[in-house]
Amino acid sequence: MKQVLLINADIDKSANTRALIDAYRDGAVKAQAIIKEIAIADLKFNPNKQLPGRPVELEPDLLDAVEKIKWAGHIVVFCPVYKDSINFKIKGFFDRIFLPDQVFIIHQPKFSNDFAGKSARIVSILDEAAWADWQTDQRTTYLAIKRTVLEKCHIKPVHTSTIGHFYSPENDYAQKWVKKLFSFGIKLI
Repeated sequence: MKQVLLINADIDKSANTRALIDAYRDGAVKAQAIIKEIAIADLKFNPNKQLPGRPVELEPDLLDAVEKIKWAGHIVVFCPVYKDSINFKIKGFFDRIFLPDQVFIIHQPKFSNDFAGKSARIVSILDEAAWADWQTDQRTTYLAIKRTVLEKCHIKPVHTSTIGHFYSPENDYAQKWVKKLFSFGIKLI
């Protein structure tokens, strides 16, 4: 059985993001996957990148997140993308767990963020301004997470989906994406 970790990187835990997560979860359950979930908004940790020379231990919520990442064979990140910013807690989560320089200052025996052998999907949910930019230049919005975070920790392949105009799970466009996420869940991609 495939082990899937769903990471909700929506700091507001919106109903729209939840609808996409639930669609993927329902598909993965139909494929008999075992599911665990992390909601970054619920975690308690210092989101600041730690400085070299000041070893720190990971907070219990981050240790639990690392264990879930190690457990998973496939990781799906649901991440709202805002044109001009990224929430500090979301950035802090990725900085503290995934960035290579953090491994050397974490005072934790046997800690490693080499997650080789895992695959991932990033579901980028764009706000209106980010969607308008994407429509104009088709510039990807997920590269920071894909290349700098996941692939540097040897998570490959990393599939991506870019979604805009997702105002309500009831409209036709949103339903198309809900169905698509359900099918990704069944295929475990």
